[in-house]
Amino acid sequence: MDDRGYVAQALFDRLSAGGMRLRVLGDGRGYPERAPPVVQLAVPPEALPGMPRAIARFCHELDLQLVVLAPEDSRAWRCILAWSDEVGRPRFMSVRVCSDYCRGWRCYLRAAELLAGAPETLFSHGLVDAVENGAVSPECAAWLGSLWSEDRRGAIERIARFWPSSASIRLIAQAAKHGEWSAVRGSLGALRRALRRAVVPEPGDLMARLGVAARNLVQPASATIAFMGRESSVRSEVMAQVARDLAPLGLTLFEAGKHAARAALRVAFDAHEDPKSQEVIAVHTDRGLAATVVEVERAILRWLECRVERRYPRALVGANPVAARILQFAVRHRLPLIQFFMNCDIGCRLGSPVLMPYPFGIVIERGASIGSRVTLMHQVSLLGGPMIEDNVTLGPGAKVIGAVRVGRGATIGPNAVVTEDVPSHDTIVVEKRRRDRRSVVNV
Repeated sequence: MDDRGYVAQALFDRLSAGGMRLRVLGDGRGYPERAPPVVQLAVPPEALPGMPRAIARFCHELDLQLVVLAPEDSRAWRCILAWSDEVGRPRFMSVRVCSDYCRGWRCYLRAAELLAGAPETLFSHGLVDAVENGAVSPECAAWLGSLWSEDRRGAIERIARFWPSSASIRLIAQAAKHGEWSAVRGSLGALRRALRRAVVPEPGDLMARLGVAARNLVQPASATIAFMGRESSVRSEVMAQVARDLAPLGLTLFEAGKHAARAALRVAFDAHEDPKSQEVIAVHTDRGLAATVVEVERAILRWLECRVERRYPRALVGANPVAARILQFAVRHRLPLIQFFMNCDIGCRLGSPVLMPYPFGIVIERGASIGSRVTLMHQVSLLGGPMIEDNVTLGPGAKVIGAVRVGRGATIGPNAVVTEDVPSHDTIVVEKRRRDRRSVVNV
């Protein structure tokens, strides 16, 4: 089992441990080789709205990055998880979570059928998915053959439901029976057209798809990235390597001059000064090609992760109260009066959404750096330019003083005072009061 297999199994275990009823539908065996591996899950309709938050928490626990999150329709979410292998190269796994199985404008299988997990249902899902994707890999063919042998009669009835033509039924049945799928591979286009004629879209499916299309116009799932700055062979080589490594994300990369209005993100090579915009990545090529590629790839993945959080803050970060949303709006737009009335003084930039359950008495000096999915309770103080990494929780009255680093996933307990670096996933709490000490001693 490779690292993708371990990540997929950990995801199944994490969701099942939470009491969620789910069914694994596929692991990417029916997808073309150029596409990222896809893990497909079916969940009850009532559990679907909570899936983005559940996957975000899973990524938090395993130090993964959620770099793509998008609704395919009202009954499916698509996301891509990213991590680095042992030599620092990016790895990806795509997850598709649905209640009903829909593709395009049509709904093929309902949630109740999928969750029951009968062999003929899984066979029909795998076959329809392969036909829609336009590829039947050898692994997918072997899997379909094993499902066929478990219930041949039921599988034939399912085939007839989607392909009423006797010729199509005979073609698929012969392939599944003898394990020879070359004829099916040669007829995928005709099978796709026949499939779509047999399944008539329902009004609800059409409206859901139109809603997703409208959202994608406002917030496109894909991203354009411009490589700009000093022209050199290094810039072209870096872009080519990044394009290969990040190909599963479907990004559009191009080289540009000083201005790249079409780009959502700009990678500036050898700029005279580091830009402060979060849509610009400053790169210096004196470190060599390999190090520059790693730096650019990590920055792009970080930007994608923050973009997901900005688009779905309630799903990933948590539901901020109205006061917290007003406070963060005031910080981003430099409205000091609102901070004054809330007894807050926040001088640093808040790039990603921050969870503030009780947004009062928070003091953050200019120069502090705050990562993603950070929780700040009331009366937290960040003084002297500390760096707070992702997934950190700061309890009520916690204070971080000095240019220290609080590692990813760390927890700072109530009233703790931190003056030294805190390792990732560590927990810092106030020591208990002792008889030989007159006051509480902090870290």
